[in-house]
Amino acid sequence: SSFAPGIASAKSLQQGSAPASARVVPEEMQSPFVEPGELNNTQLAFFTIVYAVVLYQSSGLISGGSELLMLVPSVAALVGSIVLPILGAVPDGMMVLFSGVGPNAQETVAVGVGALAGSTVMLLTFPWFICIVYGRVPFKNGQPDFAGKGALKFCGGGISYEKSIKSNCKLMLLTTVLYAIIQLPASRLEMAGSSTKAQSKAEHGVAMFGLVACVVAFIGYLAYCVWDATEDKQLAEVIKGIEKKQISLAAALDFILHTKGSEKEQSLTQNKQKQRLKLICKPFFRTYDVNKDKTLSEDELPLLMADLGFRQSSRRIKATFNKQDANKDGVVSFDEFVEFVYGVMSDSDAMKNALANSRSELSPMPADDDEEEEEEMPDDIASLPVKQQMKRVVLRSMWMMGLGTAMVLVFSDPMVDCLSEWGTRLGVSPFYVSFVLAPFASNASELLSAYTYACKKTEKNLTTSLSTLVGAACMNNTFVLGIFLALIYVQGLAWEFTAETIAMVLIQWLIGLVAIVSKKQTMVHAVLILLCYPGCLFIVWFLENKMGLD
Repeated sequence: SSFAPGIASAKSLQQGSAPASARVVPEEMQSPFVEPGELNNTQLAFFTIVYAVVLYQSSGLISGGSELLMLVPSVAALVGSIVLPILGAVPDGMMVLFSGVGPNAQETVAVGVGALAGSTVMLLTFPWFICIVYGRVPFKNGQPDFAGKGALKFCGGGISYEKSIKSNCKLMLLTTVLYAIIQLPASRLEMAGSSTKAQSKAEHGVAMFGLVACVVAFIGYLAYCVWDATEDKQLAEVIKGIEKKQISLAAALDFILHTKGSEKEQSLTQNKQKQRLKLICKPFFRTYDVNKDKTLSEDELPLLMADLGFRQSSRRIKATFNKQDANKDGVVSFDEFVEFVYGVMSDSDAMKNALANSRSELSPMPADDDEEEEEEMPDDIASLPVKQQMKRVVLRSMWMMGLGTAMVLVFSDPMVDCLSEWGTRLGVSPFYVSFVLAPFASNASELLSAYTYACKKTEKNLTTSLSTLVGAACMNNTFVLGIFLALIYVQGLAWEFTAETIAMVLIQWLIGLVAIVSKKQTMVHAVLILLCYPGCLFIVWFLENKMGLD
């Protein structure tokens, strides 16, 4: 009958089904994002830019929220050593994760490889270049003179950094060994001509082993960061007391002598002790240097003599001056001053005399030009009582980091789809597209941060900026690589990225060795480091197209 179809339709609705035309595809119900394959080039470019801006703002929220926690003294050390590195790697980690969970994961995972390699190489090149260009100062006696006010030539001058950069670079190079766990078996299978399916099966157990190694390295790196952040916490409090005129030179030296109880302190070398001693001596040296010429003359020694409990006769002052002036140039440099103070500290009788007879009234400590700026409390919170300040800071920080992380989780997947679609339309591997575009979306804030630190033109700030960049590379080599290996194990993917791995590791070793060997870096170093970015892409292209590697 004419109404039979209606009856059938009603029955089907009662049974929970619907005509094909009325059904909604589950994927369309779940995703609010437009499928990139349905867009024309202009629309695809628009959505790619929108997703990139959202990811950039998301990383800014995460970074800003983390930095707010630095205002909370009880967690500041942990924020700098753990929270910032982990959250800084979240955008790249999520792009890697979402690139390997789709129906064509073996093809789209190239986007994740591009994000990993591009992020690592970009952070070690562009921001480093910015640090040298905007942080360089004139040379004096062959070394960067951060206190100098001399004119800087167009390509002249350079920078230097503290020894911690060299230690961090050695750690970075050590973490690159993790790539060998998966790459060596993959290369063997590639040379044997194994298919993708056979390769993924053979790499299954290796991926798990590599994942465990990455987790161990990641935890070990975080433990090192915590140890490094808290290693001199007491020393920092002593220096703060010195600046506030609460601790004398003799008391400060006594602190160094009596902080050797732990196993860590007992392992300190003489050089390490002198590094700590330099930090303590610096504010005192500025006090004794009355004419601010960064040296001490014989006329400027009485205050030092009083601080060490020495008799202030002209004969004793002259003898002390001659003892300090090791190179006999008529003045005492800071290094000569430190050596003299170290000698006093090593003499038990001299230390007893200094503690018993040093002056009790301390002079104001001049400001240090290199002193790091303290984090400022937001204006709308600054007027509140301290307890309320801390509560508001924590709440705001959690809100910013939570929102930023949620946005990264939501928008990483469509960004991966857009980058993969661009690779298809341009006829190139999605790796190249992701290598160029993804890092500037997820790590653009590092460029601004590097510029801000560099413009302060102090060794301390340059060291802080470069340490962040090297630390980000270490996080990519452990945390993000671990996510990648987890995908290979769970999704049954094959590691077919020999060229990309070689190029990424090679660039890290090149920049790391330059940083370890160099005592100073000039514009020549800056240009060479910047060229490593396009150089990495060229190495990948050459290995794939000329050498026939995956």
